Amino acid sequence: MLSDAKGRLQKLSRDYQAGVIRTFQSNDMNSTVLQSNRTFSLYWNFAPAVMALGYPWYLAWFYTAVSDHSAAGVLVAVACVLAVPASAFASLLTLARLESTDGRVTIFRRLAHFTFASPPLFVIVGVLLYLIKVNGADAKVWLGLWSAIIVGSILVISTMQGRPARHPLGVNTAPVRVLHGISSVVIVVVFVFPHLGNHAVGILGTNIHHSVMLVLRHVYRAGWLEPILIGLFFFQVISGLVLLVPKLDRKLDVLGSLQTASGAYLVIFIASHINSVFILARYFGTDTDYAWATGAPAGLTGDPWEVRLIPHYSLGVLLVLCHIVCGLRTVMLTHGVRIDRANKICWLLITASTVWTTVVVLGMLGVRV
Repeated sequence: MLSDAKGRLQKLSRDYQAGVIRTFQSNDMNSTVLQSNRTFSLYWNFAPAVMALGYPWYLAWFYTAVSDHSAAGVLVAVACVLAVPASAFASLLTLARLESTDGRVTIFRRLAHFTFASPPLFVIVGVLLYLIKVNGADAKVWLGLWSAIIVGSILVISTMQGRPARHPLGVNTAPVRVLHGISSVVIVVVFVFPHLGNHAVGILGTNIHHSVMLVLRHVYRAGWLEPILIGLFFFQVISGLVLLVPKLDRKLDVLGSLQTASGAYLVIFIASHINSVFILARYFGTDTDYAWATGAPAGLTGDPWEVRLIPHYSLGVLLVLCHIVCGLRTVMLTHGVRIDRANKICWLLITASTVWTTVVVLGMLGVRV
């Protein structure tokens, strides 16, 4: 009897061990499948960057369609141009819902932010190539740049294989955030709102725009104030990057993602705008007035180089206003305003910003009332 009992116990032990092994194997298989599915879903976030490869050709298509008076061609080309930042923002929204325990998520978030800023990036590439007298190579350089970015991202991600992201410990951005906010208030009051208001009256006529511009230039081009404004813009870029980087490792809502995306766009937009105004235009002695901004006399749609400025300016105006609004939302939340109320105010102001942007862009495209 003892031997029979011992035999049964041994059999039960073997069965139990076999069951445990099968369970672990099943769990490992499920984990592998889930990891494979997660990897596959993450790699879809390369799509916006791949679309960005064709950005110069979308703009060329738009110029050709305008020249041929093809309404359908214009609509399709505009859709392709806007699909680059739009798809990048869609990728950001998807990635913002994920926990950044996987280091690959952080890489994809960085790539999406960079892709979102394609319009000003293509402008600054064109201006820099013009300054070094490399003509007609914008599209080729762009293709090479983005090919290198995509291949480099793939190589980095392929070496990570789900490795946990490194989170900086004890990051306190509160002092930088306060200084960033104070600096932005000065820039907005002294320059951004007056400047965009000046562009808004352009729809009433070039002469009216010019008259308002001359008055405003006495303020923001004053010999003592202009260097301060330029310094504040550089501070905004640097402090903005300091605030942006930690957020790439956090879950964000839609407005939080809009704040980081618009911030990334403005970093490159500001660099591009300063380069165009203070290096290119002033080097050649060109007055950076409304005629310069709108590509007169041909207009923004009448020159194959100038067409890149349409999405550059359009999104630039909208996103600087949205970034200000999102910053206001952060201040409201910090001071105890309910998130639903803060969000409602934010969306109302974004709607108003869209109207303001539309007026500015229509004026720059030659519409007059």
